[in-house]
Amino acid sequence: MNEFSLAKLQETLREKGCSAAILTNPATITWLTGYAPPIQTGPSPFEGGTAIGFWVDGQFTLLLSDMESPAAQALGISTRDYVSYTIEEPVYGFEHQAQVFRELIEPLKNPKDKVAVELNYLSASLYPFLLDAIPHHQWVILDNDLPLLRAVKSPAEVEKIRASLAIADSAQTITKRLLQVGLSEIELWGQVKAGLEHQLGGRLPLLADFVGGARTAEIGGLPGVYRLQAGDAFIADIVPRLDGYWGDNAATHFVGEPSALYQKVYNVVLEALEKGLEAVKPGVKARDLDAMLRQFIEGQGYPVYPHHSGHGIGVTYHEEPRIVPYNELTLQPGMVLALEPGIYLPDEGLGVRLEDVVLVTQDGCEVLTHHLGH
Repeated sequence: MNEFSLAKLQETLREKGCSAAILTNPATITWLTGYAPPIQTGPSPFEGGTAIGFWVDGQFTLLLSDMESPAAQALGISTRDYVSYTIEEPVYGFEHQAQVFRELIEPLKNPKDKVAVELNYLSASLYPFLLDAIPHHQWVILDNDLPLLRAVKSPAEVEKIRASLAIADSAQTITKRLLQVGLSEIELWGQVKAGLEHQLGGRLPLLADFVGGARTAEIGGLPGVYRLQAGDAFIADIVPRLDGYWGDNAATHFVGEPSALYQKVYNVVLEALEKGLEAVKPGVKARDLDAMLRQFIEGQGYPVYPHHSGHGIGVTYHEEPRIVPYNELTLQPGMVLALEPGIYLPDEGLGVRLEDVVLVTQDGCEVLTHHLGH
């Protein structure tokens, strides 16, 4: 268990008058326990819904399938499992999960205190059992509270993020080395992903914007069949997941020498990013940081990009603090966030985006990514 995260959860439960919690978001489970279910192939046809955490009387129990329980137990987590894959009967993952869910929720029937619930990720098949055991007026919905609790990272979390960011940096090195005229986006992607998995010695969940040429002006997208040409820009926004925590960075590379226009646009985006990094410190509002970056780009005579200026990373690849126009959230030491200004010129068939990730410190920030060389 992550004691840092658990202490935050317990404090929130005390403040809300809750004696127990039912936790269903996979990000919450990873944040509290370190258990990170495999995600490469999507939901298993043998399992019920996502793993569910029960915090009752100071004890945490994780409900999950018998296929996954050994991985959780290896982390010291108390588990209750249910039958998933079997050849002795039909596959009834949801029904088997529901049976154990009813057993675990039984002690909470008719609670004297309120019970905290993450509702958004609760399977609809389990909802009637929750409602039968705990009257609706006893529920305290936690879904909007926990993302804010996760925003400030523990030292252990920061180290996990560093490890994921090192993979993202390696991906940029590999991408730059392999870029060449005639190579398609998807061929390059296959080589980069294979190189990273060879480096790690195992499978790697990995998503990315990975586009070249005129597609860079469309902000991003999955790698496709476009074949690179001399002078093309190439956006590589790399997002790997290691041990349950995500990394992120973005670079714009060029196939050969960039034109004068391309180089100018690149330099403006790089200057915007550097100004953003200099501005990160405790007490800065997310929306003010966002506005500063947009105003700089606009002040240089370019259109303002239509996406966020940045975002937090951790057990999800986009979380608080969101660096966007509406967000009043104030930066605090221990937050980890990416900044990613960009310029996109459809008429020129050009887009440039650059992204670094930083740790907010007591008096500024530490840059955790190193692919841009500053």
